[in-house]
Amino acid sequence: MSNIDLTKLVTIADKLAAAKDARIAAISVDCQNAIFAGFHSSALGADYLYPFKTTDQRNLSDSVLASTLPGRPDDWTTPFWCADAAGAWAFRAHTAAQIQQVGDDAMARKLACIEQNTALAAQVQAATDQAGVEAVQWVTP
Repeated sequence: MSNIDLTKLVTIADKLAAAKDARIAAISVDCQNAIFAGFHSSALGADYLYPFKTTDQRNLSDSVLASTLPGRPDDWTTPFWCADAAGAWAFRAHTAAQIQQVGDDAMARKLACIEQNTALAAQVQAATDQAGVEAVQWVTP
């Protein structure tokens, strides 16, 4: 018969599980913050920063969808909010191809963040001790 105190083992396991849950939750917040920080696109021919909070995502989806509707004139454009390299925010006209490129760039950025979140959560789950849990940190992709 072993002299292991099973009560202590359960407590250690519970503490580790709680630490994992907390770390995964914190990483998910970091992921959301990284997404909400916006993304860069050169669809306009230079690097611009685009906002990507929840409303921004809906607005971009609406603009991309509108760009695909039949019957649009060849010179169709849509204004979209973005900042130039100097940090000047403005509504800038985007052609259908440009707003679709912005949409592709946005999706790539969002998916990179989500993939990072998923990979880090798996690393946390695989950790066998508190130090291993704490070692897993968000790094913006």
